[in-house]
Amino acid sequence: MTEAHTKQVVHDEEADTYLAQGEADNLPKLGPDSILWQRFGDWRSLFSAVYAGVLQVTQKDVSRALIQHSNFFDNEVGRLVRSAFPIVRTVYEGDEPGAMIRDFHRNIKGTHEDGTRYHSMNPEAFYWAHATFLLMPYVLAGKFSPALSDAEKEQLFQESRTWYSYYGVAEPKNAPTNYPEFEAYVEDFFQNNLHQTETFERSRIVRVLDMDPPLPWIPKWLWKPVSPYAARLLVWVTTGLLPQNLRDEFGWSWTQSDERRFKAFYRTVRAIFSVLPRKVRMVPIAERAFKRAEAQA
Repeated sequence: MTEAHTKQVVHDEEADTYLAQGEADNLPKLGPDSILWQRFGDWRSLFSAVYAGVLQVTQKDVSRALIQHSNFFDNEVGRLVRSAFPIVRTVYEGDEPGAMIRDFHRNIKGTHEDGTRYHSMNPEAFYWAHATFLLMPYVLAGKFSPALSDAEKEQLFQESRTWYSYYGVAEPKNAPTNYPEFEAYVEDFFQNNLHQTETFERSRIVRVLDMDPPLPWIPKWLWKPVSPYAARLLVWVTTGLLPQNLRDEFGWSWTQSDERRFKAFYRTVRAIFSVLPRKVRMVPIAERAFKRAEAQA
């Protein structure tokens, strides 16, 4: 490996607090009036959880890290659920859970089969993982959730930069600074950086096989008959949310019949959620944050 390549992929810890010390003071505050708070902790985010997971495991560094440093294949849905809680906490609680996530990733590093090195704290990889979670409210908007105007899309993106600052990790040099730049960044990443990795190919969810219960308190006897149908639904919804070029890349078909049924499904979900009170719509972490903010107002 060349020295130049080593410097490109190895994490520079001195850059950790760059965003937090620099631009964070000029970013919008998160709270009850922020779009991020109103959208991210909504239970409908579950419909995009596997979407975000697929966008992560088809990136080579994330895939390799999961193979070398985790028990991902023991219970994929369980891992997604466990990983989601600290992310949600970061949105609603700030830099304490954000620092916990950052510190957890400090020693996740290794080599690819071709000998090149990876580090999960490499800003390019860390930022992409963040971007997959940010894409969740965008990809749900106009489908499972109400549509976002151009101004709301920009506001949500700027709020996401506040969220990212909670991790205390530098933005990569090519990080977008507004929503149009974020769209271009994502499109480029979709076109050039996502492929069928080993993690993708081994995934039981992707292969629509039975899965272990996502939470330990769910009895296996109760979950087992439901598991294949849950996997099928998750992959079907994920396929519907993906752009056509990624469906082709991953080998997932999508017919006009699928599109009609998908529209009927997400419109039904959106209609049901439109009449639910906040305490039912939001996950407990989010609802507690709203109540704390209201008590302090």
